[in-house]
Amino acid sequence: MSFLKFRRHSITLTLGLLTVAAFALPPSTAGAAQSNKPLPAKKIVTKSDKDINAIRTYFFCQTAKCKKAASANETTALSALADLKTEMKIMKSDAVPTSEAAIVAKYQVDTKALVAAFTNYPKETASDAVANNIGIIYYQTSNIGSDDYLLGCASTKTPVSFKTWSVGVVGVAYAMQVATQAETATAPASTIASANESLLAEAASMKSDANGPNAAFNKLLVQFAATQALDSRDSLLVLENKAGTITPAVLKALSTKLSAEFKKIAAEQNKLAT
Repeated sequence: MSFLKFRRHSITLTLGLLTVAAFALPPSTAGAAQSNKPLPAKKIVTKSDKDINAIRTYFFCQTAKCKKAASANETTALSALADLKTEMKIMKSDAVPTSEAAIVAKYQVDTKALVAAFTNYPKETASDAVANNIGIIYYQTSNIGSDDYLLGCASTKTPVSFKTWSVGVVGVAYAMQVATQAETATAPASTIASANESLLAEAASMKSDANGPNAAFNKLLVQFAATQALDSRDSLLVLENKAGTITPAVLKALSTKLSAEFKKIAAEQNKLAT
């Protein structure tokens, strides 16, 4: 049985459901008081904000003025990448306060993924691989923006704003939407497989994003990530002719569940971000 005949209809995750713009990175905490902790949180936050904005300007430039400065933007982005690599090395020797340990750990995971995608991007020639790396760059810059915002809040004991924090979640959700929409009836099996591999990575990232100020919303993220991971794993097994007990009805039910869970996340995000 062919995959396209077997496959459930791809869900449509409406782009307009989330109110926080995916490019709206958290504001710098440059004005915050210097932390007395060994970890230089203020420096990490301000440098990270500058670096991820430089990388986004290079990869996601939209204006004519920006496009004319493509060469300069590339140079600045490469410098930003070098900054992030250096920051990662320095952080390994920092004494991280217990209250900041989980945030720093997530920052390191997200930054490592961003560096890898940026480094691999010019080496790729296959369209699916290029799209995958661009997606990672897109949502990991959002995640790092959220990470360094939380780090700034923790180091200065500042309350966390849900709207500002949720930029990472929005970035991952948008990347999921793009990957899901690649699963069309005419897409080759290689593209569908690549989309589901991306969705697995994005589901893992979204699960790690469940560290915001609202416990109920965090729970929704974990549940949606689990459903997406199950759906993508099942889809890959079908592609590999290892379907077993996975039937079209099973995949259709997962599709329905994904749609319902995503709508609930979007509704809650809209409500909490106002």
